[in-house]
Amino acid sequence: MKAWIVDDPIEAATAAVVFAETRGQAKVLAQSTDACEDLDFTDIRAVRAPELDQFYHGKSEMDWFDSDDRIALVKYGGFHCSSEVDVYKEKCESCPAHEWCERYEDLVEDQYE
Repeated sequence: MKAWIVDDPIEAATAAVVFAETRGQAKVLAQSTDACEDLDFTDIRAVRAPELDQFYHGKSEMDWFDSDDRIALVKYGGFHCSSEVDVYKEKCESCPAHEWCERYEDLVEDQYE
């Protein structure tokens, strides 16, 4: 199975990673994700993410709330918490993926400037 990052190309505030053989199949799966549930098929962007292919384990979507998936999403997919989420050092340090997170790095840098 191939990994696809799916989102709304106009308001790319949230995204998901789904596993499918084709872009069309990925867009169909995307419609059942939190990131794209309110979008029409034609309004969904699906971009290949081959670096995440190795994390297919029989599920059609990677789960942000699963520690192993979150680490992979952050480390290999460039994901981070939504900008709508307030972050602070202690909260970020409890995240299993903080050591690979750009948002955490920015937070730490800002504290020492």
